[in-house]
Amino acid sequence: MSETSYGFDAVKFRAARTAAGASVAGIARAVGVSERAVSFYLAGARTPRPGILPGLAAAVGTAPADLCTVEHETLAHLRIYTGHTRAEMASVLGMGEETYQHLETTGEHGRLARARYDDHEGRWIAWQEWAAPLFAATAERLDVAEEHTREQHRVERERRWQRLRLANPERAARIEELGRAGRALRER
Repeated sequence: MSETSYGFDAVKFRAARTAAGASVAGIARAVGVSERAVSFYLAGARTPRPGILPGLAAAVGTAPADLCTVEHETLAHLRIYTGHTRAEMASVLGMGEETYQHLETTGEHGRLARARYDDHEGRWIAWQEWAAPLFAATAERLDVAEEHTREQHRVERERRWQRLRLANPERAARIEELGRAGRALRER
């Protein structure tokens, strides 16, 4: 697996290039990068910026996800496969940047992102139905990516919590006490 955050895999890129019979020069022209950059990507010496990934995939006749190796696709992966930044994806989805960042980081929608009203169809459309095409994914793939995002968030949150407990046990105890007090107030 690649050490990069989105999993670009030079071995897969080389295999796709060979299968497509694409030249380094042809890929470079198609993507708008130097031949040297393409050579570095092929050698695994450099990882392409996420915005370049869709162009590389198109140049070798494959999908961006086919050039990556990830154990579990998250919403961040699906966004990167489209070539969008977080700000661009937020705009495409019609969300504020902070709202989208929360969604991509935690996998949690909030109330407003679960469905949209479509004036043309006169009905509410579920998130998976309207958002999946914007991620260039199926509704099922989007659901799985959301679940992996939520799981990744839970694991990372627990990791941070364990570090806090070790580094500052008194502060961790106080936070736990405040959490219990807040839950008790909500249950009243």
